[in-house]
Amino acid sequence: MSDPNHATQNVFDGAVQFPVLVLKHDALTNNLAEMRDFCADNDVTLAPHCKTHLSPELWQMQQEYGAELATVATVAQAAAFFDHGVRRILIANEVVDRAGLRAMSEMRRSDPGFQITMLVDSVEAITLIERILEEVAADLPPLPVLVELGARGLRSGARTVDEVIEVATAASATRVLDLIGVEGYEGVFGKLSGTERDDAINDYLDSGVVAVRELIDRGLVVAPAIATFGGSRFYPAVVERVRGALSPSEATVVLRSGCYLAHDHGSYAASHGDVPSRVGKPRLTPAMEVWGVVLSLPEPGLAIAGVGKRDVSHDEGMPVPLAIRREGVVSELTGLSVTRLNDQHALIRMSPDAVPVRVGDLMAFGISHPCTTLDKWRTAYIVDDDYGIESVVHTLFH
Repeated sequence: MSDPNHATQNVFDGAVQFPVLVLKHDALTNNLAEMRDFCADNDVTLAPHCKTHLSPELWQMQQEYGAELATVATVAQAAAFFDHGVRRILIANEVVDRAGLRAMSEMRRSDPGFQITMLVDSVEAITLIERILEEVAADLPPLPVLVELGARGLRSGARTVDEVIEVATAASATRVLDLIGVEGYEGVFGKLSGTERDDAINDYLDSGVVAVRELIDRGLVVAPAIATFGGSRFYPAVVERVRGALSPSEATVVLRSGCYLAHDHGSYAASHGDVPSRVGKPRLTPAMEVWGVVLSLPEPGLAIAGVGKRDVSHDEGMPVPLAIRREGVVSELTGLSVTRLNDQHALIRMSPDAVPVRVGDLMAFGISHPCTTLDKWRTAYIVDDDYGIESVVHTLFH
């Protein structure tokens, strides 16, 4: 895809090749404002998980709407954002390799104002991290860390409050680490459903509250501690169970929701409506569409479009046909469903009463799971309601 020559150019005027990823401006700003207001109303801080988009431009928008620090998953992602001027970063992961810890130390050394935090979850890991940091970062202030609270059989993290205390005690005993709080991710229970899921999430978050208070009471962390939970599905529960239990003098509660910005037409749209909440929920709107060309109608009831696995997510559901554009007119679609994706093609089944589709039509697809769509693109266009290009955003994925 080539960048537009000027801001008034339209996605459909012939200069942009297909498939193309667009982000609807009004939906983005709605989602940004809704999450900002939700956080303000509930006295929580937002540190969006920017591995969702890894885009400096989209992070800038989030920051303008109140996000206070960027969450990433790896040192490489942190370095990419550091190179673009981001100076408050949480790595929601444990770093135990020498190259990663050295790179973090070099960023800290090059800019004393840079703040980076990571996770720890075992005494063994702390012993290894301590040995490496004593070698590569002896001249630097202690590295801030959070003890990760996990769940048995799911993800990393200390499995019990007692283990959290053990890990915290070990971290506090080192010269190179500065324990600042507790981290967790309630999204690991997302495969459960109904009451079983809600009870598991509530029990887990309640354990997080107990862990924070234990660390404060034992003098292992200074109040207000950081208590950070909250993925993109169940963050209202974090507000209810963690913010509702811990006073501001005890803890700063930090949400790490990332997919709220783009939202989607699939898994997040479904779960957003499914999650019970006593504190309300932001009114989010899907902002992302992938447009491709209908290439073939090889047999009755089958259309093939030039959008495939390399263009759209498919790990949490197939893309959703939304609309077609023909002769300058955009029309909503009904009676179509994507049944399979090849690398560059979508196979679309059409019911007998479906809107007729022709070769050469442009077709819009909604997606399910923003993370694994955005990481397939290096350029996307923010567009107005008429698909006029307002700006270009870039991602930093390798």
